[in-house]
Amino acid sequence: MRMFGITSGHLESLLLMSAVKPPPTPSPGDGKCLPFFAPYGRYCYFMYDGAEGFSWNDARHYCQSVRTELTSIHSRAEIEFIRNLNFTKKHNIWIGLTRDRNFGWGWTDKTSLGFVNWAQGEPNSAFHPGDIAEENCVEMYLDGRWNDNNCLQKRGFACRHRQCKEFLASFLWIFYFEF
Repeated sequence: MRMFGITSGHLESLLLMSAVKPPPTPSPGDGKCLPFFAPYGRYCYFMYDGAEGFSWNDARHYCQSVRTELTSIHSRAEIEFIRNLNFTKKHNIWIGLTRDRNFGWGWTDKTSLGFVNWAQGEPNSAFHPGDIAEENCVEMYLDGRWNDNNCLQKRGFACRHRQCKEFLASFLWIFYFEF
């Protein structure tokens, strides 16, 4: 049946599309971010996408040196926000997901692993005890999907910290320049 130039099949598709809600934008936080960090929800994010990449351990060390952590990701909307911070698209980026002591996966900031976005076929269990090529660290591809990879590979990275009150942000800013 046609109605206003739309077949019933197309009408069902349009109704289904209008019923699908986009991911919610988190409410803004009530704090401040460190300089060069972008606010999103209650957190602040920094993206390193320079010409030279970092190993996963060096990336984590950099984040920790400014009192942050490699980012954990808990929603599709957060993935899109982080992807948009990667302006140059020179590198895939390291995120804070790594194998834990029991060979499962865990976030370095100890938040729960309720959301995952593995690329097809990942993680591919490329675990070889004692081998330098163990894939114990997770990178995010430019399309937002995740891949377990060798931690020694050079990548960009994303750091994250919870927004903090202004006096604490000022203290962290001073501390930032002492390094």
